[in-house]
Amino acid sequence: MKEIFKGSFVIFIFKILGASSLFLTYIMIPKYYGVKIFGIFNLTFALIMVGTVISRIGLDTYVIRIIPTLKSSKQVSLFLKAILKILFVSSLSVTLLILFFSNTIDHYLFKSIDANLYITILALMILPYTLFNVLVEVFRGLDNIKIYSFFRNLSQNGFIALLLAISIFFSLNYNPIYILFSAIALITISLIVVLYKFLKKRNISILEEGQYNEKILKHSYPMFLTASIMFLMGYVDSFMISYYLNEYQVGIYSACISLSMIITFIPMAIGGYVSPKVSQAYTHNHKQKVKDIFKDSLKLIAITTVPIFLIIIYFSDLFLGLFGTEFTVATSTLFIVSIGFLSESLCGPVGFILNMTDNQHLFMKILVISLLINIIFNTLLIPIYGINGAAIALLLSMLFWTISSLLVLKLKDIV
Repeated sequence: MKEIFKGSFVIFIFKILGASSLFLTYIMIPKYYGVKIFGIFNLTFALIMVGTVISRIGLDTYVIRIIPTLKSSKQVSLFLKAILKILFVSSLSVTLLILFFSNTIDHYLFKSIDANLYITILALMILPYTLFNVLVEVFRGLDNIKIYSFFRNLSQNGFIALLLAISIFFSLNYNPIYILFSAIALITISLIVVLYKFLKKRNISILEEGQYNEKILKHSYPMFLTASIMFLMGYVDSFMISYYLNEYQVGIYSACISLSMIITFIPMAIGGYVSPKVSQAYTHNHKQKVKDIFKDSLKLIAITTVPIFLIIIYFSDLFLGLFGTEFTVATSTLFIVSIGFLSESLCGPVGFILNMTDNQHLFMKILVISLLINIIFNTLLIPIYGINGAAIALLLSMLFWTISSLLVLKLKDIV
């Protein structure tokens, strides 16, 4: 438990810094640009996330599963070279797909503005943001948690908040959506430079002669589907609120999600740290070690997340008021989604462990059912209860996938 706590603490600190930056961003945009722009910002960010989830084809998770098990720098070099080839092809395909359907996306999601220019730039950002999301995992796979945590948890939100603050302080009035695109470009360039130097010290080069012989896509594809469904469950609410209601309501709902996600910071930090440990232990058939990692992780999560949940609920008016007076009407929405994230946390890092123990196919099936639950209840409840309906749909889907995943791990005697 001590080792998990120390390793997870590094990730947690950067998560807090990143979350603080995101929180500042989510305060500055509604206050200085309006709730409508805030909703458009969130929709744009959700779209680029959709694109990159598809283009990385589960390779960000697969990198964590495989790199800790590779025994030489040459194997790592050949593996990364193969990964990059796949990413370039998949990113280009998604970019062309977004450009082809740009008018359709604009028509159904952006009702109050012409967003074709945003969508065009967004399509061009797919490759850099895909590279960022996959290559950052190399640091974690090679056990450099500090660099990984900085880029994964702080760099993006930090750059966005910094550029916004500069724009507001100097009255430059830069569009927040263009600031988002600029931040993505900056973090990707920075990551590539740091990663190049990091790999060079370890004699790892993508120019290494030879070929990686394992079938990467065969193993990463279920992880891709899992990541896609997990993402869709996080953002389908916003898309459906935009469809049934408007961007203003998307902004209100996004604030509730952002606040309630604080509950998951420690569980995500712990899951991020133990993933390569679980992969190594499982590969070497150390079943008891996997169980010990899970039990110690669960204890730490339970001790830390319940107090955070209680603080968020007790001071809900205060926290929502930081975004603006318009947001204080959503205390019930915040309560419902917070219950959902608490239930997810208290089941432990079940998703991480399923992926690291070659059970990604089962995890994928669980999430498919969960996504269907989410979509069905969103369709039924949003027209009646508004954003509270979306919150209930999220809660039900979270309860299903977390409890089901935990039961699967128990039945297979993994935890």
